[in-house]
Amino acid sequence: MVIDKATFQKGKVAPVVGQLFEKNVQAMRGQFPHFAAQQAALRFIGSEFVYLRRLPGSQAWVGLVRFGRVVEGSLSLNREVMVFFSPHHDLQLRDFQKLPEIRASLPRKPNDLFYLVDSQDPRAATKLEDWTVREPFAAACLPRNMPSTAQGASTILDALKRCLASRNLYEETLPVTGANFFGRRDLLIDLSDQLRGGKVCGVFGLRKTGKTSLIAELGRQFTVADPDNRIFLLRDLEDLPSDTAQHAAAIQADLTASLLPQLRRRGLRTHELSRLSSTSSLGEFRLALQASLRHENSAGVQVVLALDEIESLIGGEEDLASERPHVPEFFGLLRSLVQENDNFNVVISGLTNAVLERGVLFGRENPLFAWAKPYYVPPLDNAEAKKLITDLGARMALSWNQDALDAVFHLTEGHVFLHRSLCAHIASGLPRDADLRLVTAEMVQASIRPWRRAIAEQVKQMMLSLERFYPDAAALLSLLLDGQIAWDEADDLYPSQLNHLLQLGLVTESPTAMSMTAFSRLASRA
Repeated sequence: MVIDKATFQKGKVAPVVGQLFEKNVQAMRGQFPHFAAQQAALRFIGSEFVYLRRLPGSQAWVGLVRFGRVVEGSLSLNREVMVFFSPHHDLQLRDFQKLPEIRASLPRKPNDLFYLVDSQDPRAATKLEDWTVREPFAAACLPRNMPSTAQGASTILDALKRCLASRNLYEETLPVTGANFFGRRDLLIDLSDQLRGGKVCGVFGLRKTGKTSLIAELGRQFTVADPDNRIFLLRDLEDLPSDTAQHAAAIQADLTASLLPQLRRRGLRTHELSRLSSTSSLGEFRLALQASLRHENSAGVQVVLALDEIESLIGGEEDLASERPHVPEFFGLLRSLVQENDNFNVVISGLTNAVLERGVLFGRENPLFAWAKPYYVPPLDNAEAKKLITDLGARMALSWNQDALDAVFHLTEGHVFLHRSLCAHIASGLPRDADLRLVTAEMVQASIRPWRRAIAEQVKQMMLSLERFYPDAAALLSLLLDGQIAWDEADDLYPSQLNHLLQLGLVTESPTAMSMTAFSRLASRA
């Protein structure tokens, strides 16, 4: 790699000053004579060590490197990178596995995706590359032997890029927030307005559409503005007992255990909640929480309870005729708490919207019927979809040309599962050489068939969930896909079912016509 020093030094960071830091620098140079050359190589590209310390009870050291603006921009770095200096001749797996633990002990938190390691072990680079495959983070060697400052700087950049290239950030199965969350800006604003206005809302969509990430990001944005006075509890109902008779006790115990530390941390009333036992009823839980919410110390506090995977509580369409009296009782509890306390609100999310649409649940009036506002997770628009690809790509030393970006969106239409899985499939086949990590439209086209085969079973399972929770809409979709019913006829005879297909992103509507979305077309082949 050719390095233009003047270009990189435009992004130079200010060197750290201070007697303790300078003392540590001198100690480092005494124990690791090559450290001065590493400093020079980093400064060549406008970067600098900003933190150094010896690990307690060890001869190992840890440092933080702040890369200059140009390097940060080109590699999409937004935090320092931690460097571990090993004093041993043989780099051990246990040292590699301790890197996240060392990171957590630092007063400022560097990047958590990758690390640099300084080691005299001649097999260090090979070991790190092998170990990186087994762990959810990556590490690369900080070079020791540098023929020149420029070559050392080039080697550092190459090591960083290879380290970045070892991860496939498109392949994400857990909820994402913050810098890893993309799009949905208008929906987030609307949901935030609903919360601030004291209105209950529901967020629905098929599996793998990003519902949990949306709710988690909503909670992050809600609390970050005033963390001392805002409590956002996201509870996943998927871990409820399989025996529905135990649901009420499990819900009471889980919510009590989640609320108590949050209230105590803020010095709020917990006397009644702390006295609840495993045999306490939902009614007793309501009274105990009411006492906390109405106490004078809670006047400026806002509590939001987010219930995810709501279908785990109410089941599918065939379950709605069974005996589950605890469900309407729990929903009635939530409604009364919201109505009686300005500082309490609820968000519900999941696959099924029956919780808001059905007038009767399990033989009793549904307390939430037509009371909360339903939202559906939309696909990413073109700009949001391309930003996801390019931003995550930059963190993986990967780039896309415009035709490739257009080709991906044409195939996925912004459906988040299709979008991420296609990009992950393409990225997994790229070499780690930074000069060869450019995705073209031809590469996208070549990936279509193997990608479709790879996700066929997941798409099938997503459609089975449609049949379970929206059986009438699923039947209508089948008729439309087979051409057994015209669009106008479907609109006239089955408006509710067609509306569900539109809301769930299986059908799209233009000013002149309706048509299948990319996901529906793909599902018809699965």
